[in-house]
Amino acid sequence: FTDAIKPCLLKHSQEYSVLATLRYLYPAKFDTMITGEAPDLQDCVSGIGIEVTAAVKENDMKVSRAFSELHQGKPKDIEKRKKIIESSGYSFVPLKEEKVAIATSGTSDGEKYIFQESIRRKLKKLKQYRINYREIGLAIILLETPTSYAENHFSEWISELFRETEELFDFVYVISHRFCAYYDVHTKGWDKHVLTSGESRSLATIGRMTAEGKLSLTDYEWM
Repeated sequence: FTDAIKPCLLKHSQEYSVLATLRYLYPAKFDTMITGEAPDLQDCVSGIGIEVTAAVKENDMKVSRAFSELHQGKPKDIEKRKKIIESSGYSFVPLKEEKVAIATSGTSDGEKYIFQESIRRKLKKLKQYRINYREIGLAIILLETPTSYAENHFSEWISELFRETEELFDFVYVISHRFCAYYDVHTKGWDKHVLTSGESRSLATIGRMTAEGKLSLTDYEWM
């Protein structure tokens, strides 16, 4: 890729990346699942639906959009976006040639709140999904590398949150570039698959290329 993904395609790219990850790790379970609307991932054959969300602060969403549009528009627009990124606590990390990434140092402070809030936002729509699906799950994307403390407490944070509400997802996937973890809400079981950097990069690439229309779910890369 020569530049960041278009903002209008970012959500679809994330959904396809989640689908690619689930099909890769659990091929027999998700080989008939596709993307859709309400919920984001759907398997009408097995009656399973999955909502996809990202564990981010509202301010981080603005940063993500500013970065995706960084090199678009006039010089004054580019400078404006740089200020949005830097004023939000991010710094530019040089990669190679003229390419850059953005990063912020993460701590366990606030991770629990952001993580649980990403679940609360999706609980509001859960009841309407129950009408058409036997099971409804949630996939949470971690855009930032979690601290080791957070990684060791995700299952506890999910369980704690679900004690506050009668509306429950049946399962939760927590996905980062280093792992994909599964939490069974009913049994409180927790299972984690480690992902190599190569696997994670390939799955994200497949997700983005599919969102951009360069791949389809019937292509070899999805098999």
